[in-house]
Amino acid sequence: MALITFMSDFGTVDHYVAAVKAAIVSESPTQPITDITHNIRPFDISHAANVLRNVYKDFPAKTVHVVAVDSMREKSKAIAIELDDHLFVGFDSGIFSLISSKKPNKIAFLENGKSTFPAKDVLAKTALMLANGKSLSDVGQIVEEITELYARQLKVTKREIAGNVVSVDHYGNLITNINKEEFEKILEINGAGVRYAIRFGRERFQELHTFFSDVESGDCFVLFNSSNQLQIGINKGNASELLGLSVDSPVLIEFANG
Repeated sequence: MALITFMSDFGTVDHYVAAVKAAIVSESPTQPITDITHNIRPFDISHAANVLRNVYKDFPAKTVHVVAVDSMREKSKAIAIELDDHLFVGFDSGIFSLISSKKPNKIAFLENGKSTFPAKDVLAKTALMLANGKSLSDVGQIVEEITELYARQLKVTKREIAGNVVSVDHYGNLITNINKEEFEKILEINGAGVRYAIRFGRERFQELHTFFSDVESGDCFVLFNSSNQLQIGINKGNASELLGLSVDSPVLIEFANG
């Protein structure tokens, strides 16, 4: 049987996470389930998409990902999709359009009924069926489209990359939509001798760091993280609070020759 992962905005105080897992293991006691996180900010699809986008490919192919975020959104349909040789079960809120630039290979609409707890009554049941080899056509009605949302896009020229903070992590680090590949491409276009400055809030940096520990405690660092996203943080401090920046705050990289 395939691995099931579970991500939600349920938190860890109430019984909701345990109830969803119980619905799975009561049917299949040996089914492996791995938590991604249950501390997604309530109803925050953008936060959930950023977390999922950065981790799902680390799991084995055929993994089934249960995504129970904003699960009681009005008129939101339960769906299952196949994408990048992974399977996802969740709600058609637009979240799955934000985790990849690719279109799903296949989409199935799941019968929601009148459940007041669809994560337990619909998603858990469907995930278990998929983990045990059922196809999307076995679990629901095949459809052609999912709801699409559009993430903030980079504005890129030879002279600048204009991006935004897209997520704030548990430590207050600011994760941006500026990626290492785009940055290196503009460096190459400008050629030898190019200089750059990274601007955010009232700060201006002219170098990138490699590790958090490259700066002293309380100092700001700017680096490309393990997901190749530009990340701004304060060593042993909360950058979001101390710099006064949050999701959607602008971040600019300016390039100059000579």
